[in-house]
Amino acid sequence: MNISIKRVLGIGLLLLMPVHKDVKAQSAPPRIPKGIYAVVKVEDVVENRFNVIKSEGKGITIAGMDLYLTNDFYPQLLGNHAVAGLALEIHWDTLNPNPPGDPNDYFWNYVDDAFSSVSTWNQNHPDAAPKTIQLIVSPGFNSPQWLLNEIADTDGSCDGLFSGVPPTPGPGCGLVTFAKFTEQNEADGNVLPLPWDMTYEVAWYGFLEELGARYTNKPALVSIAVAGPTGASAEMLLPSGNAYGTFNGTNVPADHMWHILLSNVGLPQTDFAFILEWYAAIDAYGDIFSGLTLVATTGNGLPNLAPGPFTPPPPFGPDCSSVENMDCQAETTILSDFIMPSVGGSNGKATQTSGLEVSREGTNLGINGVRFLTQYTMGMTSPSTLILGGAQFNESVSQNPDAEGCPSGHPACSLSRVQALYNVLGDYFDYTPAGGGFFGGTLGSAPLNYLQIYSSDIQYANNNPEHVSISLADGASASMAFQDLLNEANTELMSIAELEP
Repeated sequence: MNISIKRVLGIGLLLLMPVHKDVKAQSAPPRIPKGIYAVVKVEDVVENRFNVIKSEGKGITIAGMDLYLTNDFYPQLLGNHAVAGLALEIHWDTLNPNPPGDPNDYFWNYVDDAFSSVSTWNQNHPDAAPKTIQLIVSPGFNSPQWLLNEIADTDGSCDGLFSGVPPTPGPGCGLVTFAKFTEQNEADGNVLPLPWDMTYEVAWYGFLEELGARYTNKPALVSIAVAGPTGASAEMLLPSGNAYGTFNGTNVPADHMWHILLSNVGLPQTDFAFILEWYAAIDAYGDIFSGLTLVATTGNGLPNLAPGPFTPPPPFGPDCSSVENMDCQAETTILSDFIMPSVGGSNGKATQTSGLEVSREGTNLGINGVRFLTQYTMGMTSPSTLILGGAQFNESVSQNPDAEGCPSGHPACSLSRVQALYNVLGDYFDYTPAGGGFFGGTLGSAPLNYLQIYSSDIQYANNNPEHVSISLADGASASMAFQDLLNEANTELMSIAELEP
């Protein structure tokens, strides 16, 4: 990778810094996502299947899991005619369980199964639009144990900065333990490699080289989410807000922990270090991957470390209009780099929010920020300057209809699954050329290209064809099935998408 390394503040800390290159010559336009994608949280799917088989008193092998995914699970999702493909969310530790050079260093089965399933579906349906794949690989809390051990051995843990247990960690310490953080679940660890730790960065970018070599040239792969300086997802989200670490029985707020961690290496008490690491990650993905779409995912979740005033970079002021804070300034600063023509290599670009739900309407960044950026770059002809837009439901609407579909300030709201889906889709299409139509909202000009909906919602649509009465935005009622709304959303999305795949 052509990424330079700069020594910061003379303290020996190495940070990866971006080297923006001229955009590579392209023989063909980059592949892009378009339509509705079924979000597959691979670790959850595998665990659930193991538990089902275990409850039946049986055992299952990796080969058996491969058969389940390729013969049952993935084909169910791909068989829904409103689904354009799969959005695979998978952890780094799943794909890279052992260090490079180990006989079992990489485990690609579940991703290979998805590509195989898509290939089979496309071969069997030559007259239909090909199904495609979006790939979302998360490091951070999902880093492999071998790497955490290596960082602990070579760089040391920073926990002593908070526990008071000697010896006090030096400026080179490379990981820290959080007891609570956003998006935490049983599949995640609680030890986070620091975004600027060189052992972490070298291992992560080395893994991306392997990932890119295996999948970049597969025609089904249309996008990959940029990640690196992250927590438990590919979003711009690290422990902050109500997150904390627990040391000697005392909870230490995450933002206070970041102040101490940054001070320990002599860095400013701002989000500057996180911004630099995002710059480096974007450049690394631009070097490693080619001919597809890079996705930058906002998260409303970088540490908010300093008092104002804040000045978001032009033209991102509207993104931070509701609440001006360090997080919003940092994320918009990252986006201002991302949209530069010289950034991203020979790839297209997209931005998305992964927290789409009705109660979050109008918050900083989010779907409003996505629409703002797609409208701002609308009509640009170069893939390096045209930013596509997408969103992911915050959670499964069929499993949590009230959380997804109820407006803010309505705790007594109780919705059917179909009504909740209708409400969230209305939020998604608001201020687009589909706004003011079937899903209500306001007519606008902002284009959107894709929508990620959880696999459990697609399965629910497949298995529940019954109709229920729902209230439409214009006050009328209609009898609709869950699948009917997916079909309508697919039609609307095809009409407002900015580019063809």
